[in-house]
Amino acid sequence: MNIDKAVTLYLKFMLNEKGASEHTLKNYSRDLADLCSYLEESGINSVNDADFFALRGFVAMLFDKGLAKSTIERKIACLKSFFSFMQKKNHSEDNPARMLKFPKKDQKAFKVFNIDSIIALLDAPEKSDPAGMRDALLLELMYGTGVRVSELVGLNLSDIDFGGCRLLVRGKGKKERIVPIADMHIGMINDYLDVKKEICTGYLPDYEVIFINKYGSRLTDRSVRRIVEKYLKMAGLPVDFSPHSFRHSYATHLLEGGADLRTIQQLLGHESLTTTQKYTHMNLTELLRVYDSAHPLAKR
Repeated sequence: MNIDKAVTLYLKFMLNEKGASEHTLKNYSRDLADLCSYLEESGINSVNDADFFALRGFVAMLFDKGLAKSTIERKIACLKSFFSFMQKKNHSEDNPARMLKFPKKDQKAFKVFNIDSIIALLDAPEKSDPAGMRDALLLELMYGTGVRVSELVGLNLSDIDFGGCRLLVRGKGKKERIVPIADMHIGMINDYLDVKKEICTGYLPDYEVIFINKYGSRLTDRSVRRIVEKYLKMAGLPVDFSPHSFRHSYATHLLEGGADLRTIQQLLGHESLTTTQKYTHMNLTELLRVYDSAHPLAKR
């Protein structure tokens, strides 16, 4: 099968049968377009002619370009999924991507807010202003629920259980989970909804969408990043904190407060407990730091 036709077939499968998100489809479409360009330059136009050595050459090119390891990892995952689909549909005799290895990940140091910093940040928005009320609610829910930014901006009015103090969150792969929120969050949501339309004077806001911009449409992930940077500066905090820092802080503070890993796993929507366990390592690092600075024997 022609490689371009195969890509079109695969992307339709991802959309219609796997229910892939718009973000995933955009990334995979770009990744496979890069692959097609590389294969065509190598004189390869058929799926069956793309062997392991051709794919390994493509991955080597990605490293030569200096792409981030996380980007290369995603592209390899895309190749594995694409060629696995081709093999299952009998459009390819083999899965040449099966033996591709993912790059070793660098151990990242998570940015976590301490309690004083998070309180200063939550106090920064002007809560008498409609846009400030929206921003305050955004910050509160990011720290109070640990949801991803994409999950938060994707919330609709029907996703809020006002009586039960819960949110219905749609995570990766459109998997749903229930996340508890505090009574104070319900109060903040009600107060914000009363003035939501004032954020977009001259425009009709989408009734169902919770977090809107000045045009009445849904906030984007990028907009939330700009909002967070704005209040980091106002609170006098380093701007290298990101919206994801709220999620890390939520999990870390739960762990320090005595929550077990299984509970945190469910709250964060992690598919694997291994993903959640990274917070254990981070907490252990902090414990060792305290030991080294405080225990008499550590100074010998």
